[in-house]
Amino acid sequence: MKKYVLIFLIILLTFIPAGSEQTDEASRWTKVTEYNYVDTDGIMGLEDIYGFSFLLKSYNKGQYEPVNGKFISYTIGQYIIDCQKHTYKIGVMDSYDKNDNFINGDYNKYATFQPIIQGTAVSEISKMLCRK
Repeated sequence: MKKYVLIFLIILLTFIPAGSEQTDEASRWTKVTEYNYVDTDGIMGLEDIYGFSFLLKSYNKGQYEPVNGKFISYTIGQYIIDCQKHTYKIGVMDSYDKNDNFINGDYNKYATFQPIIQGTAVSEISKMLCRK
């Protein structure tokens, strides 16, 4: 009987650290809108403009087509918002499958600023970060 209790405790202790790592990973993403989460630990103010850089995780609700036959579960994009001009641009967009495996990356160093559209996740983040 002691042998089974010892085995159970070893198995239990093996899985406790893995569970806490997942909790830490999940807690860094804060819900902004349905299907969209911002990495609150990664929000950075910019020096050259009154704006911010942040990561936005967007779950696929049918807007992303499969890439090379692989279904995209979510994307993580690196966004920059300009608070004075109420504009944004996306510099990096990485796609992942449901097992968190990288599928594809789009690194657009030539991205241009576009108007922020009301009702979007970027609009909600802009309301949180930019002073009026």
